[in-house]
Amino acid sequence: MKRLLLSVLPVTLLWACQAGNTGGGTNTRPMGGGAGSSGAGSGGATSAPPVALTTSCAQTALGKPVLRLLNRTEFGRTITDIFPQISGAWTSTLPADPVSALGFDNDSATVVGPQLAQALLDTASSVGAAVTGNAFATILPCSASAADRSCATQFVTQYGRRFFRRALTQAEQDRYLAFFDSALAKSDFKTALKWLTVGLIQSPNSVYRSEIGIVGSDGSRSLSQLEVASELSYTYTDSAPSDALLTQAESGTPLDVTAQAKALLETDAGKATLQHFFESYLDYPRVASIERAGIDQFAAVRSAMVEETHSFIDQVVLQNHGGLKELLTASTTNPSQALATYYGFPAPSADYAQVERGAGRGLGVLAQGSVLASRAQPNGSSPTQRGLLVFSRLLCNTKPSPPPNVPPISAPAPGSETTRQRYEDQHAKSPVCNSCHKLFDPIGFGFEHFDEGGRYRETESGLAINTVSDVPKADGSALFQFSDQESLAQGLAQEPVVSQCFAAYLATYAFGTGDSCLGATHVPELSAGTLGIVDYYAALASEPHFTRRAAQ
Repeated sequence: MKRLLLSVLPVTLLWACQAGNTGGGTNTRPMGGGAGSSGAGSGGATSAPPVALTTSCAQTALGKPVLRLLNRTEFGRTITDIFPQISGAWTSTLPADPVSALGFDNDSATVVGPQLAQALLDTASSVGAAVTGNAFATILPCSASAADRSCATQFVTQYGRRFFRRALTQAEQDRYLAFFDSALAKSDFKTALKWLTVGLIQSPNSVYRSEIGIVGSDGSRSLSQLEVASELSYTYTDSAPSDALLTQAESGTPLDVTAQAKALLETDAGKATLQHFFESYLDYPRVASIERAGIDQFAAVRSAMVEETHSFIDQVVLQNHGGLKELLTASTTNPSQALATYYGFPAPSADYAQVERGAGRGLGVLAQGSVLASRAQPNGSSPTQRGLLVFSRLLCNTKPSPPPNVPPISAPAPGSETTRQRYEDQHAKSPVCNSCHKLFDPIGFGFEHFDEGGRYRETESGLAINTVSDVPKADGSALFQFSDQESLAQGLAQEPVVSQCFAAYLATYAFGTGDSCLGATHVPELSAGTLGIVDYYAALASEPHFTRRAAQ
């Protein structure tokens, strides 16, 4: 039957669609350490050098028209939302998505390769079997009373519209029904419907979403209302547009995109979508898989660190509608009771309820145990890794490529020298090393009161810790000076470049491309603190790029 499917419906030969992706964007490359980092998703992704985002935009721009491949999360949520009756009854074999040079798994340049095409066929077959299984009469009521071509037509019309995110053309409907007729002649109604389902799911119209539009008199492309509906739903919930949103788009009345975006972000799916941004942006979930042999309690609390950060972001960003300043300088966190004991914090009223960190014990997301522990050495802290986090993710600088044959940092010498002294001896005093490390190690020194397990420490093996440093600029001057992690976080929260950089990452996540200046309109409000992160993300729907594209 698989042979029949591919011969009758060549539309399902998805790897041929690589030539049909008209969009640009950055290439993709595997990135170690995070979810979906294997790079095995499309079979068509290529490596790319590190990318720096532009943080100075005179005006917003229009990006290229593109066909955007659904990533693994979007595909799974699409199936679940279209067929909620079969939740848990089907299996996905889709490989991990490639991760872009900027850290996200939804790069608009990703295409289908042979490996993914086979996985799509296998996954679609599992879905088809579930659809025509125990829930069949619920999914397609006419199958219980009139299992005929008319019933199959109803299925194609109803579910084809959801998968294609538009009504099928008559030619498309005729093609699928002709396939149904051919399959029915060789099997029975359920089997024919199963493979009809497989064909719909594998179609390029299902696995790619169109952001191409029609060229207007000014040379730019205007997206159709149905394209905008799809963009809204996938950008703000990682899933296909609902039947109601499709109907609204089909009515011809222009969608109120910002209002729709805000409403979608209030849903559980919308909140999960924004949480996924932070997981990718900070790569904090990887703490759950790291080892800290020198800390007996670490293995027991590392998974709780992930949930702590998730709950912290939920509290500060999603519930309180906080902005970048609140994210960076909140004096609270949300540990489990066991994790609070590990940190030496007051016990929360319940696991992951909010508690005050205490004066001098760190501020904001940069003081989260998951962030600090995942950017450390197995046997000690790492000013380099922690400094690079700020350098790249908050200042949008590009990490320089190290010269060949750079020796690793020496082992810690507890009680003899501090980590800072060791790093300054080996990095700052070496001209080869210092040419790069002078850009980010000084930032990392501000975190030295936190050990490799993310815990606060007054001294390092009895030695005094020096956290006074500065944030270097490329010209050798300092952006600002700080005395510890708290003053570092407070200083970063005041810098316009940090708001611009964070906004650029949000736009990259929303639009699937690192193309410059696609979402710069509301950066001043984000920087001033008059627009919270949730509302800023919703406001990206009002950017020209959300409804229009450049000619090519």
